[in-house]
Amino acid sequence: MITLALVLVNLLLTAILAVAVLPEVKNANSLISKVAAAIDLDSASSGDGDSGTAKVALSDQESVDITGDDGITVNLKSGDDGQEHYAVVKFSLTVNKKAKSYKDNSAAFKEGSTSPAKNLVIQAVQQTLSQHTVSELRSDQQSITDECTAAVQKVLDKEYVVGVVFTSLTTQ
Repeated sequence: MITLALVLVNLLLTAILAVAVLPEVKNANSLISKVAAAIDLDSASSGDGDSGTAKVALSDQESVDITGDDGITVNLKSGDDGQEHYAVVKFSLTVNKKAKSYKDNSAAFKEGSTSPAKNLVIQAVQQTLSQHTVSELRSDQQSITDECTAAVQKVLDKEYVVGVVFTSLTTQ
């Protein structure tokens, strides 16, 4: 009889312990998972991640002028003031000379000012810029440049395109 009573008390205490401890263990696991995900995101953005801008030596980079001296005019998204704003942007691409697609892409850019490759790159940059207001463009130019780089990498090749560089940016 005493053994049966001790077994029931042990079972009751085990159930109480499980009910009290299990939620805390789940919270700790959730926190650990979030921290691990944040660490993975940080390491992915440090160079070997999705952006394709893995460390490319300066000697392996080349600048390809896209817009020439004229630049492109982009309608910007209406801001808080409700007025229409425009940006005139001159930009170039920084490309990786060691990329597998370097020869093909470089040949496409040397075809002339009306090459399909240039038109696709210009369209990608225009679409990206048109999603931002003039105040965003003035205050956070680096993240917008990164967005433009990602858009151009979708059009061309992540290994080929290292970055988009605004050589001139005028807003109105």
